[in-house]
Order: sequence, then structure tokens, then C-alpha cells
Amino acid sequence: MTPRTTVRTHRELWDAWSQLWNGDYALADDILSRTIRVNIPQHGMPDAETLCDGPRVASWIAAFRSSFDDDASITGELGPFIVGDYAIGRWVFRGTWQGGRPATATVAPGTEVEFRGVDILRFEDGRIAEYWLSDDQLDLYAQLGAVGGTSTVPDADPAPGQLRRQVAELPEEAGRRLLLEQVLDAAADAAESEELRGASGDESFLELGVNSLVAVALSQAVSELAGLSLPRTMVFDQPTPRALADHLWTRLTHTHDGSSPSARDALSSLEIAASELTDDSDPDGAIRAELVKRLNVLLGRLDPAPGSGTGAERLESASPQELFAYLDSRLKPAENAG
Repeated sequence: MTPRTTVRTHRELWDAWSQLWNGDYALADDILSRTIRVNIPQHGMPDAETLCDGPRVASWIAAFRSSFDDDASITGELGPFIVGDYAIGRWVFRGTWQGGRPATATVAPGTEVEFRGVDILRFEDGRIAEYWLSDDQLDLYAQLGAVGGTSTVPDADPAPGQLRRQVAELPEEAGRRLLLEQVLDAAADAAESEELRGASGDESFLELGVNSLVAVALSQAVSELAGLSLPRTMVFDQPTPRALADHLWTRLTHTHDGSSPSARDALSSLEIAASELTDDSDPDGAIRAELVKRLNVLLGRLDPAPGSGTGAERLESASPQELFAYLDSRLKPAENAG
């Protein structure tokens, strides 16, 4: 026997819509049309055409809420007024900003905010078929110090230094989230694809449509943004936006005075990475081979053999096992480094 489908009234759909905005993301696929149409402001918003079904709308809402505490909520302030297949109501959002979007925010995490907006819903066949949003984002951005005249950071400060300070002042989770958003925004600009702004960050750059030309532009943009020198092969070294964001976090927070990590610090990181390299993480040996190749060059610079060419030439035929044994004999263990 076919289970009976629950048909919600217009008021029940409105209430479920409010619950969705308050974090009940599982409702999206039940209450939204498979071909929902979303009408939202252009500034600070994703491409409305990408919000075309329940899961995508839920991801957009989750991305917005991720910058605020778990108790942040939207509550009705006026309405809803239901006329025919339409409902309209005014709401107020209250929450505590935890860091993240907007990236230009200058207030400290923990800042409480409040702003208002109006939702209009159109219902069809027991689902929400169309959505209009009009909200006071300018008010929200002003409270977060993200618009002109409200910033607590001098306008003359360079963006890279500002980003470093922002990351240093945030808790680790919020800092990594901010960097991920920056990477996704840069990728969206480089690829001219607004859809990338809503990506999870765990997809590979290849899956996101980043080709070689886009990769070069993205590398340059991220280098300028972070104030770091990054190779053009960045998207191959860090194959996902989240991996790149984590790499930036390490580079930006390693030293807060902007100095480069010491040689001993770099060697310690290398030893840790080498010790964690397993057959499962490197099944075809590609990572190990690349590491051996680059270490060959470095050893050739540091320890040339007198009268017999460079160290690189001496080690050209060395096996990975021989090279790692050599490293073990020459480098101090990571826990004793420094």
C-alpha cells in the first residue's frame, strides 16, 4: 500500500520555511518545489539561478548561518499575511557573529547583530514554488564594520596585512572558515562562475572546472590576497579549496610577525610529513618520488661531494629507501628539533 503523502497548508509551509532558516535543513527537500525560483538581491548573494532545488537552498542557508552562533534565529515580526497562493511576512534576525562572512568585517567575533527583512512565498501543488527576499543587509554589514565609515581598520592598511590580522584574531575554526570563503570567492572570480562561491570546499579544483588558465589567475589572486609567494602549481599541490585554505592557515599563523619559518621548523614539518606517508596515502609512490626528487636538489646545494660533482648528481641513482635512511642519519628527530 502506497504511504499517504502529507499535504501542508500554506500556513504550515510558511512555518516550515521559518524552521528551515533556523537550522532544520532536512525540511528543504519536503517543502520546496523541485524547480523553485529564488529572487534575491545581487549584493553579497550567490547567483539566484544556482538556488534551484531544496539541497542547494539548504546549503545557501547553512552557509549564512555558519557565521553565527547556534542560537541565532529568525522570528516573525509581522504576518504572515496569506492571500491566495501567496504569503508575505516581516522577520527579524538576531545572532552572535562568530567570524567568516563577510570577509570585510572588522568587528571582533562575539559581536551581537540584529537586522530585518521581508519574505514573500508563492505556493504551488503543496510546496513553495517561488521566493522573494528583501532584507537590510546594509544594516547588517554596518554592524559588522564591513562598509565604509564603520571600519575600525584604517583604509590605508594593505589587504594582505589585514587578512593576516583577521586570521590571527579568530579562533582556529573561524579562521579556517574565513580562508576557505576567501579561496572560494577568488576561484569564483577567476573562473567567472558564481556557483563556486557556494561550493563546500571538499570538491577538487578539477571538479569545480578550474583549468590551467584559471589556475594561474587563481594562484596570483590568492598570493596577493594572503601576501604570500605561492607557486603556479598551487591547485595541484593543494587539490581542493579546503586543502588550500588549510595551507594558508598554516602559512599565515606560523609566525604572527610576518617572518618566514626557520629552517629547523621546515625540517620538522618535513619529518612529520614523511613519517605520516604510508602505502595507503601514496599507493603509486608518486608523492614519495616527488619528495625524493626535490630533496635531491636541496641536498645537492647543501652538501656537494668534493671532486665528484654535486650532491644531486651523487644521489641521482639513490633509491627512496637509501635517501630516507640518509635523512634519518643527518636530521634530528622532529620532537628534538630547534
